[in-house]
Amino acid sequence: MQKAERKQSGKRRPGRLGALLLCALIAVGGITAALLLRREAEEPPEPARQRITGAIVARTPEELRSLTVTRRGEAPWTAERQEDGRLYISGAEGGKGRPVDENTGRMLQDAAVNLTYEDVFTDRREDWDGDRKSFGLEPPLVTAVFRYTDGTEITARIGDSADPDDGAYYYLTVDGDDRLYAVAKGTVQDLNVEAALLAEVPQLRIHSALLDRITVENADGSIRSEWRLRGKISDRDAAENWQITAPFTYPADYDAMKNLRDSAEDLRLGAFVAEVDAEALNQYGLERPSAVIRLHMAEGSTGTVSDSGVYDVTDWEERTAELAVGAAKTEMTDYVRYGDGIYTVNHFTLDLFTGQDAMSTAARYLTATPLGSLESVLVENDGQETVYYALVRTENSEDSGDSGTEARCLRNSEEIPYETFAAAYERLLTVTVSGKLPENAAEKPAHSRYTFRTVSGGTHTLELSDFDGIHDAVKMDGCRMFYLIKGGMTELP
Repeated sequence: MQKAERKQSGKRRPGRLGALLLCALIAVGGITAALLLRREAEEPPEPARQRITGAIVARTPEELRSLTVTRRGEAPWTAERQEDGRLYISGAEGGKGRPVDENTGRMLQDAAVNLTYEDVFTDRREDWDGDRKSFGLEPPLVTAVFRYTDGTEITARIGDSADPDDGAYYYLTVDGDDRLYAVAKGTVQDLNVEAALLAEVPQLRIHSALLDRITVENADGSIRSEWRLRGKISDRDAAENWQITAPFTYPADYDAMKNLRDSAEDLRLGAFVAEVDAEALNQYGLERPSAVIRLHMAEGSTGTVSDSGVYDVTDWEERTAELAVGAAKTEMTDYVRYGDGIYTVNHFTLDLFTGQDAMSTAARYLTATPLGSLESVLVENDGQETVYYALVRTENSEDSGDSGTEARCLRNSEEIPYETFAAAYERLLTVTVSGKLPENAAEKPAHSRYTFRTVSGGTHTLELSDFDGIHDAVKMDGCRMFYLIKGGMTELP
């Protein structure tokens, strides 16, 4: 820092001689500055230093035998290359171990057989060896030991960032080499892999279109809640045809089941934690799981559109995905058992099943069959005319020039405008219950009955009986739970 000068207490006006000397000094300074600028313009600038790049290791993947990585402050891990070309985590007893995640393994292999540097800071060991801590090399950020099939071994030690502003390069040394290198950030990221993230994590492959049963069990094996599909997954109205089967029986709401099925499809396993054994089951609270989620999928096919626009179909066998829920790792994460492994899973995705109140998924809409899935409706009222509505759909031929389906409506065998029926039926679809029946509510004979038949051959029934004079008890598909205000059902034409 420049020292501040003391201020003068008074002002003195310079004399004539002083003024002349001052002018002379200014003139000499101007001439000197001009000469210096001319000299700088004539002299060529010093050439910029060229970066020195190259390869420390240049081998083929087949030459790699294993690599061991030690991250700063953590225990080392080792991965070995097997005959199938993939890396496997070394087992405690020298076994093949679990496969390393395919993408992670590919990056690790590439770094081990194509280790390159971006520059050489110095080729003199004394410039850095005596002060390793300043370069982040005591201890290193990452120490990687590469072993090759010819018996050679290379140990690379990566320190801190060489340019803290953007972190593009890091310090690197190699045992037996005097130079201090600059290595690219990408290489550091490829090698600086946490042991917990090494193992390949299986995909659950839950397909909502194939689900036909969702079960949640308690620790004692009793069923906490369960939902089952009525009919087949191939039915046109399959999405609207779910039923709660535990802890009570009642038709399930379409939107609630769609959310539950979509949540099942979105389930993902987190990091691999441990192999299943008695010690691990006890450690992670899985000896007696807090819940077991079973997702049963029927045999069927799913299709996806590839990047090239081709519709690819995959056939799947019948199967059940089972997740046993153990202790909580954090507020956000729980341990689960899946197959022969223990993994982490987001707590909130599990709670959508384990904490789901079955009552919240019970159907509140009285008409469960959408118009597109409806084949006929039979309406029966005591002492009144019984009305039967039948829908007739005809596929137009290509020759007619009018593609699509033509629909007609017959009321007691006489045709009525389809649009009139459709508008009335859409209003019927919006009717919801008014409240929940008390558990001891007596059942009385039905005074109104609706029978809905679907295009897939299914049948849904709705019965109304007097409850308290101003409300009707509702019975859907033989199940009683709610009541409806009298006259709440809208009329069909």
